[in-house]
Formats: sequence, structure tokens, C-alpha cells
Amino acid sequence: MSDAKGGAKGSEMSDAKGGVMSDGDFARCKTVRLTTRGRKSGQARAVTIWFIASGPRAIRVQHVAAKPANWYRNLVATSAVAIDFGDGPIEARGTPITDPAGVASVIAAVRKKYWMAWLIQWLGKPQNAVAAEITW
Repeated sequence: MSDAKGGAKGSEMSDAKGGVMSDGDFARCKTVRLTTRGRKSGQARAVTIWFIASGPRAIRVQHVAAKPANWYRNLVATSAVAIDFGDGPIEARGTPITDPAGVASVIAAVRKKYWMAWLIQWLGKPQNAVAAEITW
């Protein structure tokens, strides 16, 4: 069962506390809460974003807009991040994906999983795309 924001409730994600997640665990989660450290302030900055699974302890995230999102610029400055699928934060490491083909692959996978992402990006102006892999 998911809450209104798409996060898992109860014990469904109990193995996510630093552990391996199954395809079913990832399928139940619509979003992840990503917390980075502000590159200037050093303060925790959290954002809820869409993701795709890239392994049992890895996800990929992306952003397509006129300029890279603050979460991405913070991740580039400090790779230590936290993610939360709804059952508490997990310490993780973010790695920017710099290869254009890799970024395009993440965007395509996000559009496949979330039809709304395709629509939002299609309706928008020409954009710059960024992506990152988060591992724990």
C-alpha cells in the first residue's frame, strides 16, 4: 500500500534500510525523496523526484529544464546524499552521468515509466538534461 505521495507505508520497505530492493519494492514506489547538501550553504536540501531502478541497490534520476536543478548541482559538489522511499533515509552516493547517451537512456526510461514526464517534457521549451545514479 502506498501513501498519497506514492511512498511505501509500513513494513513493505523494511528491507530498504541499507539493503537490497526487489523489482516489486521499486514498483511500489512512485517517487524517492533525495536529500543533498547545499553547495553554498551546507544545509540539507530535499526534493521528491521520479526515479528508475538500475540495480538492487541503485537508482537513476534525471531533470530536464532550462538549467540544471539545484539537487543536481549540489550532488556534483558533494556526492554524499540520502534517499528515502518512505521507510526512512538511507545514506547513499550520487554520481553524475555525463555521457550524453547515458543521460538520454535515463530520460527515455523515465518517460517510459512515467507517461506524465514525457508529456511535461514534450510541452516544454528546448531543455538541458542531467542525470545521476544513486547507489547505497
